[in-house]
Amino acid sequence: MLTRLLRPGDVFVDGGANIGLLSLIAAVAVGRTGRVVACEPAPGTMAMLKANVEQNPFPWVELHEVALSDVSGLARFTVFEAGSGLASLAPQNPGGRQVDVPLTTLDELTASLDARVAVVKLDIEGAEAKALRGAVRLIARDEPVFVVELEPAHLARQHSSIADVQAALRPRGYDAYAITPAARLTRLIGEWNPPDPHAPNVVLVPPSQSARVTGALEAGGTDRLR
Repeated sequence: MLTRLLRPGDVFVDGGANIGLLSLIAAVAVGRTGRVVACEPAPGTMAMLKANVEQNPFPWVELHEVALSDVSGLARFTVFEAGSGLASLAPQNPGGRQVDVPLTTLDELTASLDARVAVVKLDIEGAEAKALRGAVRLIARDEPVFVVELEPAHLARQHSSIADVQAALRPRGYDAYAITPAARLTRLIGEWNPPDPHAPNVVLVPPSQSARVTGALEAGGTDRLR
């Protein structure tokens, strides 16, 4: 899905980049005229991300050891084994160790970019609603497509909900689509709750980008918005 949404020259923001799987896939898709902005706050996982980026000829990937939120500053962050994907401001699992990490907003992160942000992916263990609240200027300026993990339990641990995600984007006319196992998009009516709890990622599309998304799916041969 991601490779169909991205075009050469695009800017892609990877919130919760982990070890870089999607950042590297996106780097191939946007090419040397594009840019990938990858954010990963866990120090051990960032070291793995940096090593993976350095093994590939992608100087257009830039790394930021930050957590995305609705404010900037410092926060206590719980980390686990490097690369685990469990690190969080409000972890689900017990244990781990706490470190101080810098917080930033999507508005601050993208303010100096000289190109439009095309796609933003957010998989940040329940901080997705906060990150969207910190993207007011980005959304107004660029109207990016968002690929977001929506897990109610993760959101609840950070005192937010799917309704908060909708409140951040629906006034701008965004529609939500679940990604099916066959990489199709199925429109969500009413609450943006993914129908399959094992496939919690949704694609959030503003009106200005619906033709782009439809075209991307048609280029794949079989997928359609429905």
